[in-house]
Amino acid sequence: MSTRLEQLEVRGAAVPPLAGLTAALDRWTCRACIALFMAILVTMVFQVTFRYVLNAPLVWTEELARYLFIWSCYLGAPVALRRGNHVTIVFVSERLPRGLARAVAIGCQALSLLFFLQLAVQGSMLALRSHTVEAITLPIPWSVIYAVAPVSAILMILETIRAMWLGPVPSSEGVQA
Repeated sequence: MSTRLEQLEVRGAAVPPLAGLTAALDRWTCRACIALFMAILVTMVFQVTFRYVLNAPLVWTEELARYLFIWSCYLGAPVALRRGNHVTIVFVSERLPRGLARAVAIGCQALSLLFFLQLAVQGSMLALRSHTVEAITLPIPWSVIYAVAPVSAILMILETIRAMWLGPVPSSEGVQA
């Protein structure tokens, strides 16, 4: 029985760097999500403390928590994609012959790639167009908030290409943070 590395070597020399890159990006994305959720927690503690203990509510905490949550959701999408945690409907594909099921899976991944490419392009255009508009209570441009869409799309493009080439990540590789 061949190992995962031997399978990679048979398919081509360009694959291991892509697999290593996506694994490293996954680790960094997980760490970023953890940091974002910690920042949300701290922000919410400030909000509750200032509102109910000090009776002096901060106006910016709710908006900051919302933007941090948006970033954590968009960065969590590539992590979930790598681990196969997105919702899938397998009612039809499980009943197809093996070869046809593989073709359908590749077709779905190709459609996903098209969607991610469109998300990257449109998200970049939106971020660039909104650079002059500031958030309501925070002195940051909307482009900072919108920038996560193309970042997430690029991460998902890389992961989809890796998955199309190598197949899904084994569960022991995909859970590391």
